Amino acid sequence: MVTARVNGKAVKIPQRFTVQEWIELQRWDFDAPVQWPHILEQITQIPQETFRNADEESLQLFMGFVISAMNSRQRVELPDFNKLTFGQFVDMDCFIAIGIDKHLESMLEVLEITTPWAPQAIWSLEQYITWRTSIYRRYSTLFGLNDQDFKDYSEEKEDLDPKSVSRGWYNVIVELANNDILKIDRVTEEPVEKVLTYLQIKKEKDIKAAQEARQIRNKQI
Repeated sequence: MVTARVNGKAVKIPQRFTVQEWIELQRWDFDAPVQWPHILEQITQIPQETFRNADEESLQLFMGFVISAMNSRQRVELPDFNKLTFGQFVDMDCFIAIGIDKHLESMLEVLEITTPWAPQAIWSLEQYITWRTSIYRRYSTLFGLNDQDFKDYSEEKEDLDPKSVSRGWYNVIVELANNDILKIDRVTEEPVEKVLTYLQIKKEKDIKAAQEARQIRNKQI
């Protein structure tokens, strides 16, 4: 806990936030100074008017402590992501498309990570995203990705449409279940790499068949 004084009042800024506090703070724009008094009021329970009357240097100092706490990370023991089911992988992809800040708790539940602290939770999700990127690289043919796509992803290009992501994955699940709703759960409970390997081999065969068909058509012209 960091303690400072503003207008004669002691202000305590935590050095780390809980998952719930982190989620609640995400609704504010930290780059907008006009919102700083609201943020500090939420953290300290001191009326925002106190901070509105504070000098700019003090506000910047307080917000520096807050941003440092928001960006702190702490290593924890991780589950084996390779043991995720296909359904869990799909759920995580949909949550990522919607936004980590909106579904942080649900994502931790999917990964079976139990921690009340945001630094541990965010670090865990960052490790998951790194693993997820390795999966997309390994199955690049399946996902139709190239090196530039991974470069864009590393730059946090935010162009994912949540509805398109969820609809796309659901269509894959339905196809794997042969349009049988009773088989959907069976598909989602399969190991993720087993399903992705099957899909990639199938796509490679489809691509090869399409190329051969094109060659035959070209010979007939």
